[in-house]
Amino acid sequence: MKLPILLVFGIISVLFYAQPSFGHGVGGETLPPVVIDGKNATLSLFVNPPTFDKNTGEYEILLKLYETNTQAVIPHVTYFVEISKDGEKLLNERFHDDSSNLSIKVTPKNTNQVKIQGSNFGELGWMKNTDLFPLKVEGPIFLSGGLYKFHIQVLTINADSNKLDPPVTFDVSISLAEKTDHPISYQNKDYSLGIMSYYDTISEFEFDEQSRTISFSMPYDWSQQNIAQTNVVHQEIHVPKTFPELLVTKYDGLVNGIPVPEYAITIDDYTTDSRVVHLVLNQKELLSIVDSIQDKSKMEFVVSPSAEDKFPLSAYTQNAVFQVGLSWEPTPIIPEQKTRFYIDITRYFAPKIQEDAKFDFVVKQHGKELYRKPITGLIGAQEKTNFHDYTFTKENLGPAIISIESINGEKMSSVDYVIVVRPQEEKRTFPIRIPSTTPDGTQGKHFVDLTWIPENLQPGEAEFIFTIYDRNLQPVPNAEYDFVLIQNGQQIYENSGIAKAGGSFENMVFFEQHKGPVTLAIRNIDQSGESVDLPIVVTPEFPLGLILVMVSTFSVVIVLSKLNKKTGHILRYPF
Repeated sequence: MKLPILLVFGIISVLFYAQPSFGHGVGGETLPPVVIDGKNATLSLFVNPPTFDKNTGEYEILLKLYETNTQAVIPHVTYFVEISKDGEKLLNERFHDDSSNLSIKVTPKNTNQVKIQGSNFGELGWMKNTDLFPLKVEGPIFLSGGLYKFHIQVLTINADSNKLDPPVTFDVSISLAEKTDHPISYQNKDYSLGIMSYYDTISEFEFDEQSRTISFSMPYDWSQQNIAQTNVVHQEIHVPKTFPELLVTKYDGLVNGIPVPEYAITIDDYTTDSRVVHLVLNQKELLSIVDSIQDKSKMEFVVSPSAEDKFPLSAYTQNAVFQVGLSWEPTPIIPEQKTRFYIDITRYFAPKIQEDAKFDFVVKQHGKELYRKPITGLIGAQEKTNFHDYTFTKENLGPAIISIESINGEKMSSVDYVIVVRPQEEKRTFPIRIPSTTPDGTQGKHFVDLTWIPENLQPGEAEFIFTIYDRNLQPVPNAEYDFVLIQNGQQIYENSGIAKAGGSFENMVFFEQHKGPVTLAIRNIDQSGESVDLPIVVTPEFPLGLILVMVSTFSVVIVLSKLNKKTGHILRYPF
């Protein structure tokens, strides 16, 4: 990511959240003022660089005590500094600086003791020898990213002999942001997903190939006291732009099993090689869910592609002058079918002002420019005023980039979006025949034909109709089974039954919280231990007119199914 883009994103984040961008201080914290020796004093603490990298040879701790109102530095400050991580003390020393601008150079080294280079003045502690020879500390500090706790006491101010009784104490936690890479496999292709944690070190990373769900956790103290010190918890998921199945327009998220607000997950396509999915929770949101948290020792994250699209995609130009929204129809984008792209442009600081606009509509793929067209439109107009049609070919399958470039001639007034050209889906034909598998993963001795109504599953009642066959495709009479629906690793429905003449059905009512990927499983078929699994998707509700049509059809089939069960015959439906 280029430096100007970093600055723009930082500015936007601050404006949007109207509070410090990161909780517990990512790399730094300025504490609330306190009264010390009759003065309003503020302490600031920073660690530079603020991001952990195992190749970083040296970090710098900066401590500054100053008058809150005048910003004047308070001189002759003696600090007692204690640093700990995960309950282990890493440093426990006194330091002094006549100007109060204490700088400590830290060299991470995996040793059993801490070495300090400087002059030791007893009760005043360690001081730098000269400006050419600063204070240096070598030891097991900043060997990893995550949350570091600083316990700081101010022992003297204004004069070396002016000892404070009692000392003034500050407790602050500083996070060293850390990026970890996680190799995964999807449909026999290898990718690497990155997680940037701006709070603490993550663990328990998992990727579920069937549902494309990403999950991980990190240590977190869910006490009211700790939440009060947490401004924001921020995690980033870095998705390769070569991974089309994970480049969706919307993601759903859970924290400790609780859905996060839609606005808490945002998409950033600025980087050249990956999409960044931001998950940001502020203090208010943490307080709203804390009473529902069971395990109060950690924070568990689950992020998965949403079953619905979110439009428009929104981003700011590189110079932060314009906000640009992009949407398209129909969805998904498929080759040999015209796609209409809508481009909504507003001035960030004057969104209601309407003016003429000229820009280039550009299509890129695999590092090459496929198409460029100058467009004349309007800034500040109603949504979908500006549009352009483009048709992809079968050679364009996979990720592509739509660029809106040089708005009104300004090169930096440009923005990129990642889109995916998907193959034409074959219409599902029912019934679906699935071979069973044994517990050790080999093919079993059964087949299951499966049908469901309505075909497009959505919140509401659905019926799953299935027939169990043996290897010779003969219905298995009185076959016992366990019917299970699983979502996000948890069972949402389970029922055991007997398939007379090999056939049976199960009714299920889906609710709004069930939207998204679901695994349908029929287990322990005919007491053999064999099972079949099938991924399905519960989509958002349809328009009212289509619902009425589906309900009418659904009601007839329910009646037929119940009559079928009473008579003991299996009726085949012409789907």
